[in-house]
Amino acid sequence: MRAGQCPSCGAPVEFLPGAGKVKVCEHCSTVVLRGAANLEALGKVAELTETGSPLKLHLSGRYSGNPFTVAGRIQKQNAAGTWDEWCLAFDDGRTGWLSESEGEWNFMTPLEGVELPDVARLEPLSGFSLRERRFVVEEKNRATTLAAEGQLPDFHREHLYVDATGPKGIFCSLDSADGVTEAYVGSRVTLDQLGFSKGELSPRTRKETLTGARCTQCNGMLDLKAPDAAKRVACPYCGALLEVQSGKLAFLQLLEKPPHEPAVPLGATGTLFGTEWTVLAFLIRSCTVDGNRYPWDEYLLWNRQAGFRWLMCSNGHFSFLTPVPAGEVALGGLDARTCSFEGTSYKAYQTVFTRTDFVLGECYWSVSEGETARATEFIAPPKDLNLDLTDTEVTFTKGELVPPEEIAKAFRLPKPLDPPRGIAPSMVNPFLEKASSAWSWFGIWSAALLACVVAFAVIGSRAELFRGSFSVAPGVAPSSPESQRFSEPFEIPKTVPLEVEVGSPDLDNGWEGVSVDLVNMGTGEVVEVYAENSYYHGVDDGESWSEGSRSDSKQTAEVDKGQYVLRVTPHFDPGRPTDYLVTVRADDGPGFCCPFTLFLFLLLVPIFYQVRSSGFETERWADSVFQGSPGGFSSGDSDDDDDDSDDSSDSDD
Repeated sequence: MRAGQCPSCGAPVEFLPGAGKVKVCEHCSTVVLRGAANLEALGKVAELTETGSPLKLHLSGRYSGNPFTVAGRIQKQNAAGTWDEWCLAFDDGRTGWLSESEGEWNFMTPLEGVELPDVARLEPLSGFSLRERRFVVEEKNRATTLAAEGQLPDFHREHLYVDATGPKGIFCSLDSADGVTEAYVGSRVTLDQLGFSKGELSPRTRKETLTGARCTQCNGMLDLKAPDAAKRVACPYCGALLEVQSGKLAFLQLLEKPPHEPAVPLGATGTLFGTEWTVLAFLIRSCTVDGNRYPWDEYLLWNRQAGFRWLMCSNGHFSFLTPVPAGEVALGGLDARTCSFEGTSYKAYQTVFTRTDFVLGECYWSVSEGETARATEFIAPPKDLNLDLTDTEVTFTKGELVPPEEIAKAFRLPKPLDPPRGIAPSMVNPFLEKASSAWSWFGIWSAALLACVVAFAVIGSRAELFRGSFSVAPGVAPSSPESQRFSEPFEIPKTVPLEVEVGSPDLDNGWEGVSVDLVNMGTGEVVEVYAENSYYHGVDDGESWSEGSRSDSKQTAEVDKGQYVLRVTPHFDPGRPTDYLVTVRADDGPGFCCPFTLFLFLLLVPIFYQVRSSGFETERWADSVFQGSPGGFSSGDSDDDDDDSDDSSDSDD
């Protein structure tokens, strides 16, 4: 420990070992720098503003098994508000920082020995790498040091900073002042993880101060639900927008009254996704496309442990929005048409410029009427991913549709909410899965139909109606009446095509033709068929050869059912009588018309769902819009069938 006197007031100043070279005098608030030979005054700081932090100097804690002491505190401010950063002095000589952002605690340690990017060149959504880890800038701003206490590593009145996030929950802060840039890396923690004794944590005095607060304009009672997190409060009675300063309310501006009351009232509590949420604020935002204004409602939800979420309502479609780190989103650039998050690929649906039109309730950021942002929505139904960009900050939120009836039930609303209109960008195509299933079943049933056709064709062709042998006596002339023969009567049970086969098993180096007449014994009608067999063989140059066949078959058209006899007349070379065999079969396999008709019938179902699915997507993408400038319009991808209609704009800020 090193002691000295304050250069300004002469009061004793003591430095803890390893805690830093700057100390704020407890008596006169002079910033004292410990030099090599003496103490030097760096000017005075203002009194600390009450921010409601539960921490205080000299608290002891432990992080990852390493004990530390809260050695100092810096209070900073930018255009959005005031926050505290606490300096932690570890027993092993290391220094850490703890800051609070929107009710969540971030722990950081200095990163040394690496080449740092030029902070002035970085912008929200730009990226940089440190030790092979990629970071994406979420905020770039300028901070002013308002006040300080305790012992600090250094002190700057003003500095430029960049806050960035990377994969797996890590983040990085770059501070640039007096030509020097310092890097700090860390992750989100809880006060329990830091080992603070709950009995030693200070109460949040801001909460006590704002409990039962009244509007400074109309004196209306403001029942604040999260006074320790509120930065702006919009009075529900007179529309005054109030700023929270040191636990007190200060008038900023008078807001216009919203054109309609919130469907979910302020202060209502409801359970969504297993967590109970309180409605803190109601906002109406809008975008203007091609001269037309398209509004939507947003509700700020809060839970003391889980933090803040958003519930957005556009055209009756409710979407629950959860913040996600920018560093965990793979995005090719501000105008990229695709991005990836948690292994899911998203496609850009729209880009619009949003405006905050109305505000009610309490907000954790310095909201104002008329503030604008650039919003891009990416979809991967049933999910969506929203990118919101201002001059100083970029935020990502992951959305999930919630049916209106679930919202009404969760918040115990007295009457049902209005039914949704149109198609929400992230709505699941109800016909896509049905079309896929229908095509699968079409393939299965078509294969089964084809198998049946083949099976019946094979089985049907074997239905034998007649089989008989005939012979020609020696000396009988071919084609003569003496060579004719008649079969025994046989029955054709139904009208069916026939196959008539003629076989000459003893045919050798010759030919034989047979005229087969099927005579209907009831009507006398005759069906004529002629089949000819020829079979030759021999040996040429020591090699045997053969050609032709000893059997031939012919098909008939449909033959009426009834009793028939065969009249057969053989034709052959004179002097070569032979025996022959005639077989009649019913060719009663299924015809082409019946299976084809059934095939078309099966095809109608998947085609129906495919057409409905395509129509759904056409209607979805008809509302897609990509603005090149506020109020302007530019078409989207050429394959998205975009036009200038934006009835269901779901962008959020």
